Amino acid sequence: MKFKKVATTIAAVAISFSLFTGSSFADDQWAACTPAQIGPYGSEVRVKVTGCNIDPAAGLKWMTLSSEGTDQMMAAILTAMSMGKPIAVAFDGTKSAKGYNIANAVIFSNE
Repeated sequence: MKFKKVATTIAAVAISFSLFTGSSFADDQWAACTPAQIGPYGSEVRVKVTGCNIDPAAGLKWMTLSSEGTDQMMAAILTAMSMGKPIAVAFDGTKSAKGYNIANAVIFSNE
């Protein structure tokens, strides 16, 4: 059990370090939300977020996942949903062609 906690902590620190050292995330805002639904919409993947501390969906309740890292974000969201955990969503106000804010990163904590 101790090994699992150490491994999880190391992974979380590594992910956080990679997220915060990249210049593309310098202007991102982070919102703590509960993922409610996720799925494809045409060529995009959208996630419905609820209970956010700030509104990353700009009143639309849905966000589009960035085309970079979509699979990893989907995995984090689905894992968080299956465990009943909240997620943190990074966004910078960039919008998809349909007007939805784009999520640049998604993380969750298993603690």
